[in-house]
Amino acid sequence: MSGVLVVFYTRNNHCRQIAHEIATKLHGQIDQITDSNRYIANMGSLFAVWDSYFEKSISIKYQMNPGDYTAVIVVSPVWAGKIPPPVRAYLNENITKMKNYGFILADNKPIHKKTTKRFNQLMPKALAEFTTLNQDIDQEIFQKYLEDFADRIRIVIEKEDYYG
Repeated sequence: MSGVLVVFYTRNNHCRQIAHEIATKLHGQIDQITDSNRYIANMGSLFAVWDSYFEKSISIKYQMNPGDYTAVIVVSPVWAGKIPPPVRAYLNENITKMKNYGFILADNKPIHKKTTKRFNQLMPKALAEFTTLNQDIDQEIFQKYLEDFADRIRIVIEKEDYYG
């Protein structure tokens, strides 16, 4: 195992931007979770909220094995205060393969502690977590907090590489 894998799911490209920024800071690889396009077009938003609220899991695709990396960062939007079904499916399939992991959540409104708690239930030993508003992504404070998040992950990676 070596390096960092940054996995993201997005409908509006905010999470893609965050994933690319954190992957650059950590010199990591990027993998995108894709679904069967259930959440596009006019009815897509309705299905997204419905499936998230009822914590449904769906069929997904991704390329890289998270077990091949020292650390995995999951970048996810928040839908209806819950984990989007594609991200839930990814975590259900892969959490046991991940040795070290953290997550970043992005939404258009402030993220409640309940939402972070839901992610912690699926990712109980997260090394770091970070929540942000989509509109803050281009702000200087976002960069500072993202760098702090990256530093927490770097410490673990360096320990793994040194003692590993």
